[in-house]
Amino acid sequence: MKFSSGLQQFMQRFHTHTLSFSAFKWLAIVALSFGLLWFTSHRGILPNTLSLFAAFGTIIFTAFAIAELLFQCVEQIAARLSHESNYYWAALVLMAMVIAIKHPNIIPYIVQFSFFMLARGLIAGLFQALKPTRQKLKN
Repeated sequence: MKFSSGLQQFMQRFHTHTLSFSAFKWLAIVALSFGLLWFTSHRGILPNTLSLFAAFGTIIFTAFAIAELLFQCVEQIAARLSHESNYYWAALVLMAMVIAIKHPNIIPYIVQFSFFMLARGLIAGLFQALKPTRQKLKN
């Protein structure tokens, strides 16, 4: 028998291909919490110094939640149709390139969303890796 090392086990948990909207739910809850904090500080219920912090948190976590939702939707569609998701991602990249050629002023937003998609992969992987395993060791 071959036993994998601890790092290999961690990376296998980090890169599992289980489709789940749990990371999106957590990102949406955090974005809504920052939004509520922003709203209450803007209304004067909370100190006004929290307004800038809450605004940035709302914007950043909303972008992460949208990136996670897009990722999960593409993966779910590919899984339901029994297709490889690589083709869908290639089509999205092609669409982004065509839009960037037609409207060059949108290029910074496309690049920024691409970075959000990459960071989303790290965040979702950490959620997956830190989730407790459901398998119990049998004695």
